Formats: sequence, C-alpha cells, structure tokens
Amino acid sequence: MRYAFIVFLFLTLAGCASTPEYDPMHAAIQIPLPLNENAFKAVKEGMTADEVHRLMGQELKVGFAIQLENPKPLIIANPYKTETIKGSGYVIEYYVENLLRPDSVLSDDELLPLVFQNGKLIGRGWTLVKSLNSTGHEGTKTTT
Repeated sequence: MRYAFIVFLFLTLAGCASTPEYDPMHAAIQIPLPLNENAFKAVKEGMTADEVHRLMGQELKVGFAIQLENPKPLIIANPYKTETIKGSGYVIEYYVENLLRPDSVLSDDELLPLVFQNGKLIGRGWTLVKSLNSTGHEGTKTTT
C-alpha cells in the first residue's frame, strides 16, 4: 500500500512539473480576430467606391485603451491606407481583415486590398495587386 501511494504521489508531482506557464500574449496570437467580416461578404465586384465605403464604414473600433481612467476606443481608419496608381485609373484601398498579433502594428497579412478602376471595384486580394505590379504599374503609386 505504501509503495502504491509513493508511485501515485510521484506521478502526480511529475504531471505538475510539466505543465507550461500560461502566457496571455502567446494565447492571443493563436486565434486571429476577424474584422469587417460581414461587410467583406457584402462587397461585390462592380460596386462603386461610394457603395463600398458605405458598407465598410469610415472607421473600425478594435478595442479600448483600458489603462486610462476613462477608457477610450481604439479606432483604425477604414480604409487603413489607399494607393493611387497614377495615370491608370487604379486605386487600391487596404482594409483591416483580421488582427493576427496584438502588437500595435498592422502588417500586410492583416490587410485585404480592394482594387478599383475608374471608381468601380474590379477585384480583391494580394494576387490582383501583384499582377498590377507585374504589368509595369509599380513605382507610380502615391499612398495616403
């Protein structure tokens, strides 16, 4: 009986020794936070820029600054950035699609580009943006 108790105690303590410490930052980066999801589903090719802007809204609230006495919303402009390709009629608007890392920096993999030509949506995604760049349009962009 004493031997069984010692084995039980050893196995119990061994299990405790291998439990990893909880890291909230590591846990937060494991699950992407989708944003603008319903609006992206409603956006269709052929829509005008104004129609897209109405669907997407002008700003995106992503949280609150809780360290302040009166919490204030954390707001990202919608679109986050815009590029105009001079002389082509192309405008690329970059919208926040999801937050992958809680690092206060928006990287390209968190953005979804919507491509307009002459005020009409012609497509979305990085593949389209790369194809525009490969057809000689790179280097003529202005970013706002």
